Amino acid sequence: MNDFSAIFASMEDEKYNYREQDIRLVTAFDELADMDTSQLDGYMILACDGGKMDVDVNGARVHLDTWEALILPPHTRLTNYMMSPQIRCDLAVLNADTVRNLLGCHIDEWNRAVYMNKSNHIRTDEESRRQFEGYTSLLEFKLTQTDRRYNREVVRSILRSILFDYLELMTVVVPTGETSVEGQRKVLFQQFLELLSMSHVKHQPVDTYAQELCVSPGYLTKVCKDLSGKTPMKWIREYTAQDVRYCLTNSDRSVKEICKDLGFQDLSFFSKFCRRAFGCSSTAYRKKAKASRGQIPNV
Repeated sequence: MNDFSAIFASMEDEKYNYREQDIRLVTAFDELADMDTSQLDGYMILACDGGKMDVDVNGARVHLDTWEALILPPHTRLTNYMMSPQIRCDLAVLNADTVRNLLGCHIDEWNRAVYMNKSNHIRTDEESRRQFEGYTSLLEFKLTQTDRRYNREVVRSILRSILFDYLELMTVVVPTGETSVEGQRKVLFQQFLELLSMSHVKHQPVDTYAQELCVSPGYLTKVCKDLSGKTPMKWIREYTAQDVRYCLTNSDRSVKEICKDLGFQDLSFFSKFCRRAFGCSSTAYRKKAKASRGQIPNV
């Protein structure tokens, strides 16, 4: 099912609830605060349209100023929101198939930007701020015109324009020699990162991912190294560290329970992983995080 679901959260009094076959737009801050974004299968765009906000992205603290945004892959965990007065923040969740349809031949560029950076922090200049302010106002206006025959198509066109302008900003940030659609190696690399991102147990051998992608471990390693400068194991460790960080700082589960849930063979191996990733034991990292009252220590 090509489900395009988008949920906009706002602290303003006026709220919208727009639903079509493949689009959903809602303005309600309480929905954003209560959402478990780790369960969402779509791309996420978290935009700060007014005021300032701080949010934990997979356990790492990120600050957003007005008209800044985060472009995030599926199952990214957003927690511990802190917002200034008069905040206006929007969260859009876009199904991968629909994003592919909206971006057409440019989907390869989008995937490269999103998965190479994992959470793209979009910072805007004055021209871009005026542009996104115009998009927001136009979208809000069109959502009130529920009786218009082509309103669905118009809303999709606005969202498509927003995606392309975010893509324009992302391609400026991402260092890449070329961004056009090209070759099976690039597709394979994107499929690997998608598979890794959506796997609950990420800490698995490279062979497991290679088998799922129907290629040899050696070929997957070469493709990843050529396109990103990192081996598959390096990517696996980075994504696994995000999950470990989140579990240690956002749950009261024991270290043993976290170890088992994330697929580590025993506590000794889990402890070695934490020391390598964070520079300290899992228990010490958890204590540092709690002592800082929600501010995740830089590691």
